[in-house]
Amino acid sequence: MKKGFKKIGAVLLTVAMALTMNLTVFAAPEALGDTEEGVAGKWAAKDTELVQNTNIDIKKEIIAFNPNGTTVNAPVVTYTYTVTPATVTGLTVTDETGDHTSNTAVTAPVKAGITTGVVVTGTAAGTAGNATSAIGTLVFNNSSTWQTAAAGKVNEYDINLDFDNVAFTQPGVYRYQIVETIDAASYDKVAMEDGAGNTLYLDVYVDGNLDIYGYVCMNANASVTPATTTKINGFVDGTAADNSDKYYTYDLTLSKDVVNDTYGESNIAYPFTVIFNNTESYTSTFTITETAATGSTGISPTAASAPTWSGVATVKDGCNITYTGIPAGVDVDVYETNIATGVTYTVDTSINGTSVQTDNNVIAGSAPATAVAQTTKADYESTKTTVDTDITTATDAQTLKITNTLLLISPTGFVVRFAPYALVLMGGIFLIVLGVVLYKRTNKEEA
Repeated sequence: MKKGFKKIGAVLLTVAMALTMNLTVFAAPEALGDTEEGVAGKWAAKDTELVQNTNIDIKKEIIAFNPNGTTVNAPVVTYTYTVTPATVTGLTVTDETGDHTSNTAVTAPVKAGITTGVVVTGTAAGTAGNATSAIGTLVFNNSSTWQTAAAGKVNEYDINLDFDNVAFTQPGVYRYQIVETIDAASYDKVAMEDGAGNTLYLDVYVDGNLDIYGYVCMNANASVTPATTTKINGFVDGTAADNSDKYYTYDLTLSKDVVNDTYGESNIAYPFTVIFNNTESYTSTFTITETAATGSTGISPTAASAPTWSGVATVKDGCNITYTGIPAGVDVDVYETNIATGVTYTVDTSINGTSVQTDNNVIAGSAPATAVAQTTKADYESTKTTVDTDITTATDAQTLKITNTLLLISPTGFVVRFAPYALVLMGGIFLIVLGVVLYKRTNKEEA
């Protein structure tokens, strides 16, 4: 029995050792900020380092704004991260006196990083770098979504640097430069605001066994002392700088109200010509979400390069249409066509609850087949109103409401709606009377 327990114990020990080895191999990357901002790794005791994993995550933040806190689609944009050996002539690192039993700080020269073998992984694994550089990417498309808040919500991503296949030649501090770029001409072309800095520096600490025992990320290529204040966790909003990028969007709700006209309120969905204008000259491809309540129909916007969606929506009283995730800076023109047969309205257009345009005596017309920019207002249209937003600020939630109030004429005439039908009725009576007179005349002549 004792031999059996010994055998079982040996097996369990073997399994435990195997699991431990696997945990070492598949351990998660080190994370900056575990001990202090911009730092990974700490002493086990004075003059005793703790070996770290061979890969580290640099953080990337995109802060997305929307007054309604909705989930929005990202623009099409690719971030590229180019890692190169830093220029380090004359630079040093000096540590804390308390880290050593001698209570004396150590100063070491900074070495240029070795990029051969470095693998940079963003949304997909990169390839091993060469002596010049290593490159990775974060790729976003219209299927990517970002969480938002009125005050901004952080969407965080990892840029992993793997040094497992780097052949360090001697102990010391190796410095790397990490430069972030995008595939657009500028950030404002993809409706984004650039962070304060697009260049970081990563120090990799290597011990006498050529193992990595620490990482320090900074936004300046300078000597390091205990008083250094440039440490940061990546392209993020940190103490040293706000390197996060910003993306501003808004939502637009179109609504309809019909006053003193029960028939129009219950039965008619009024045509709204809706035209999105790329006033900021964006060059990326964007996608917005359209939600139409039952009774109304939208314009069905699809992914568009240089956002210029347009169409004729139909909006019924109380049945709103909402567009979600519109890039701030994209303006929207809206006007209505009155299709209520024989009816004249006073039409009021309001934005965010404030009346901006009132049109009197808007007569009935035909629904437009396509969205045409209004240059001259027709008698059967309301005046075009523009929802105007700005790219660099979180805008208010936008609402555009068109109210039609039935306009009656005096009792000396007919209610406008029924005038055409009254004319038809009078014409019918006239034809009947004329028929009777002709019939009687014909009978007399025959007699």
